Amino acid sequence: MAGTREVAESMYRAFLAGDKDGMLALMSEDVEVRFLGQVQLRGKEEASRFFDFAGGLLRDVDFTLEEIVVHGDTAAGIWHETATTTGGRLWENHGVDVIHVRRGQVVALHENNDVRKVHEHFPPYEPGFDNSGR
Repeated sequence: MAGTREVAESMYRAFLAGDKDGMLALMSEDVEVRFLGQVQLRGKEEASRFFDFAGGLLRDVDFTLEEIVVHGDTAAGIWHETATTTGGRLWENHGVDVIHVRRGQVVALHENNDVRKVHEHFPPYEPGFDNSGR
């Protein structure tokens, strides 16, 4: 069974590769996902829909993971990123992801960032979002 650090590092590798399915494979069926200022949801299916939505918000992303701090079954990933929004505006944010791991699976992923920027740049998430028509 993978430890907390290994699971967190695998989550970031999948994220940086744009591998949504790889991220979801690391999550428990009833995973809790919260992106501050955007969404709080439960379950892989809902997480998948949100990741599709969020994946279309930025382009030319430069994401830097500064450090992963691990304590027991919890990892904190400290990061910053720059990008361009789909509307052509400069995006810059920083934050801390808190990843809770049990029995080798992510049971909670909480992304914390500057919500003022989220509200300024991103449309609200609609739970029925369908990315298939893009």
